[in-house]
Amino acid sequence: MSSGCWRKMAESPDISKLIFFFSYVVVLTLLMCIGPTKSQAQAGTLADDEVDALREIAEQLNKKDWNFSDPCSNVPTFSTPRTDQYNNTLVCNCSFTGNVCHIQSMYLTGQELDGVLPPALVKLTYLKQVILGQNYLSGSIPREWTSTKLEFLVLSVNNLSGPIPGYLGSITTLRALALESNLFSGTVPPELGKLVNLEMLYLRANNLTGELPLALTNLTKLKVLQIGSNNFTGRIPDYFQSWKELRMLEMQASGLEGPLPSSLSALNNMKDLRISDLSGESSDFPNLSNMTGMQKLMLRSCNITGAIPELISNMTSLSVLDLSFNRLEGSIPNLADIMQLATIYLTSNLLTGLPDWIKNRDSR
Repeated sequence: MSSGCWRKMAESPDISKLIFFFSYVVVLTLLMCIGPTKSQAQAGTLADDEVDALREIAEQLNKKDWNFSDPCSNVPTFSTPRTDQYNNTLVCNCSFTGNVCHIQSMYLTGQELDGVLPPALVKLTYLKQVILGQNYLSGSIPREWTSTKLEFLVLSVNNLSGPIPGYLGSITTLRALALESNLFSGTVPPELGKLVNLEMLYLRANNLTGELPLALTNLTKLKVLQIGSNNFTGRIPDYFQSWKELRMLEMQASGLEGPLPSSLSALNNMKDLRISDLSGESSDFPNLSNMTGMQKLMLRSCNITGAIPELISNMTSLSVLDLSFNRLEGSIPNLADIMQLATIYLTSNLLTGLPDWIKNRDSR
């Protein structure tokens, strides 16, 4: 589709900045680059039924600054400046016959919205991306949304509460689901296992409990999974071989118990691995020999015993290494050739000696 077919309420920023609060920007940028680029305006009018739907949505969100006379214009109608933390953008597809436009993307980040998630969103039948992060929205996720064909749904950093509804599993077009930093409670519904196209799942920083459902093994396209800062119970599940596409795995202070499962070794594409604060059984250092593209490795307070393996020296792109608060012993392997390595935490272990390569690096 030609770039001239797109018109916006406000200039659309770099896609990676729309999701600034996610920690794994590289993967997200690759997956969300399907969004529209900056383009010049083209004549076209938003369909009347979508204008009516926008009025309903504005009332439900408690949004007061939309321009309903021409919602797809390039004229800014926002009351807050557009920065990394603020975005007020509607993206319209105006490639249809008859100069008719349809809303395809809604980015409302940091707009201080204090309403509820709008059931009327279902009336925007061409909508693919909804970014409502960094607001004060409360309540639950409307059941009406199950009729949408959303691909990206970002609700991070709000005041949403109650259980994560199982009916979210009906939105099988979803590629990204971000519910982090809310007040969701209860267990992760097994119905999320129906989201077989999901590539990014963010559930961290909620009040989630219970064990992770086995149905999540159906998410074979997952590239990013964040579930830390919750109150899960039970062992870390030993089915990582189902998630061979994972690039980023975050389980910091998730409530899950050790030991570290052997199936971690199946994650050959891993670039960012963060697990911390595991109770339960101890474990040997996991087999990470195939993860040569690792950039950040955190296995903090995971009750790991034994020696630090020499294989870490093969992670030539490593920039952060945190193995603190374990029971590692022996000497520190030579990592002098990892030029990107800027941060090393080995505190509170049973390691012996300070190797020359660390002394030489500190003297630079």
